[in-house]
Amino acid sequence: MQLLGRSNELIEIYYMSPIPVFLKSIVTVCLQRFEERSIAIKDYHTVQANKWQYLATLYKHDLANYDGRDKFLLNNGKLQLKLQFMVTNDVKVEGVNIPETQLSNDFEKLLNDSLFSDVVMKSAEGFEYKVHKAVLASRSQVLKAHFDHNTTECLTNIIESPFETDSLREVLTFIYIDKAPRVDEIPEILLAAADYYQLSGLKSLCEEALYKKVTVENAIETLQLADLHSAKTLKELTLEFIKDGQAKLITKTEGWAKIKSVELIKSIYEYIMTDDVEADIKQSMAQIL
Repeated sequence: MQLLGRSNELIEIYYMSPIPVFLKSIVTVCLQRFEERSIAIKDYHTVQANKWQYLATLYKHDLANYDGRDKFLLNNGKLQLKLQFMVTNDVKVEGVNIPETQLSNDFEKLLNDSLFSDVVMKSAEGFEYKVHKAVLASRSQVLKAHFDHNTTECLTNIIESPFETDSLREVLTFIYIDKAPRVDEIPEILLAAADYYQLSGLKSLCEEALYKKVTVENAIETLQLADLHSAKTLKELTLEFIKDGQAKLITKTEGWAKIKSVELIKSIYEYIMTDDVEADIKQSMAQIL
């Protein structure tokens, strides 16, 4: 990381990666009263190795409290920033001959028209989607396994899904066009589906949507969901949220009172023990363990 000032009027933030990566970056300012505000979000893009990348700019007038606006400086006069970098293996290469929107539209039409479909995917209620083996197999190792072996699905060309019709439609939409239009509405369900079908790109979208909704009241439920579906990024971000001044409040929530997993409590305890937090929080967790 590199922070550069100019005439005491602004701060520019840059970062560098030692290897080429495909990542998304978020800069968040931690305000007073445990509030946060995202000031810069750069969607997934390719970052070259050993080259400084511009991230965000903070201006002097943004740090002061004018006209009742939230000020960025904390009570102790410090500026607290949270920098998040989400790396994915689903690297996208921009095409020069075929616009991305046209390709997405073509595959969406393929899904909607069921043209040349060779397999049926049934929802939990029995609704049938006519889809294509090649598309499913290329996007999901779980679905590919249905056709690689002498399975019932391979013989009947019918795949039974445990997910309801609307949710399965969203999963298929992501498989075909790499988008999830309803991810902000049903991130919990889609996270379960992404984990079930091993769709890492969809999982990343769900983790981001769920983290945006993290509060003191739902932090434990979010952490349990992340743990259940092996959502490592969401789990780490939620643990960081708990450690970052929220732990004492969270231990008084209904979610904390209902927590049953000793392993999950232990992970919270071990995570916040890496920093200097209030002794009574550590003591209450130690008593539980």
